[in-house]
Amino acid sequence: MFGITDATINTGVFQPKGHDSIWLFITEEKEPDRTPYYDELKSDLLEWDGQTMGRTDDKIITHASNGHELLVFYRKEKNEHPHSGFRYLGPFRYKSHAGSKPTHFILEQLY
Repeated sequence: MFGITDATINTGVFQPKGHDSIWLFITEEKEPDRTPYYDELKSDLLEWDGQTMGRTDDKIITHASNGHELLVFYRKEKNEHPHSGFRYLGPFRYKSHAGSKPTHFILEQLY
């Protein structure tokens, strides 16, 4: 839809070049061949496991102070939407985190 060819969009955490946003692509119920991260949307709170090696953790934690917005694209399962698409939920903000590899984040939806 956006004409993006950068392969890092497939990692779940994507920052489009030249933009002040970080896009999070989240599938709550994983396919059996995928890493079983814990991701769950509960009303306006998103519990989300970051990347296994934690390479993008700092981007999430410091997004607001760096002037970046977090935009969440979400699906309950891979086949929920046509063509394995995601639903745009809008902007979220970092609330807290715990642990590492993967870091478990709490993000809050903004209205």
